[in-house]
Amino acid sequence: MMNMIGCGQEIGGLPCCTIIHGDCDDYIDFMPQGLFDLVVTDPPYGMEFVSCYRKIKHAPIIGDSFLPIDTIKKLIEIPKLASYFFCRWDNLWDHSDLPKPRSVITWIKNNWSMGDLNHEHGRATECALFYPGTDHLFKFRGPDFLYASRTHNEMHPTQKPEELVKKMLDWYDFDTVLDPYTGSGTTALAAMSYGRNSDGTPKKHFLGFEVDDIHFATARDRINAQRGIVGNDPDSSQPTLDFSS
Repeated sequence: MMNMIGCGQEIGGLPCCTIIHGDCDDYIDFMPQGLFDLVVTDPPYGMEFVSCYRKIKHAPIIGDSFLPIDTIKKLIEIPKLASYFFCRWDNLWDHSDLPKPRSVITWIKNNWSMGDLNHEHGRATECALFYPGTDHLFKFRGPDFLYASRTHNEMHPTQKPEELVKKMLDWYDFDTVLDPYTGSGTTALAAMSYGRNSDGTPKKHFLGFEVDDIHFATARDRINAQRGIVGNDPDSSQPTLDFSS
């Protein structure tokens, strides 16, 4: 069994700088407001999305039959600084109960997807909804668009580039970031890219959740590789934490 080893600290009773193999909905009701500085995440789009880019397809994303509006509403209330939720623009009209964001950040890619060749323009963008937190403060107020190359979705059907997420994190002077839909671990890796302090502790801390066995293993292995931990144990178990006591 190969579980994740974090930084030795805890966030709300959870092991800091790790990915929990489980459903974020089982945990977020126990997270008080202000527990994290940021939420940066890529939830299921509610479109049963399968990337057409790869010859070998990923399995469907767990929970992608609906956009998790109720979970998003709860997550908006947690961070001190801000929340960012990646999404597809073309199904947002189906969700009148989705809270109105203060900004919509547009990711401009280095090329475009095919889509409907006869009745759509080539899609070269994705977006992220921005919600300021109770103590929101920019370190750097960037524009509502960012340039970053596509990842080709090699590790996840909707994989985001680390470069993109790092640019978003750079807008804030933060300590902790939550990614409740970790996928391939991009948000965690972006947080890790800030490096370590002179005493060896991480400059930035993260916590993630991933319900899918394969994606959890991918994120775990990418993060461990960044730490210099090498292993190919296929057992993706992670102990569940009990909040009831």
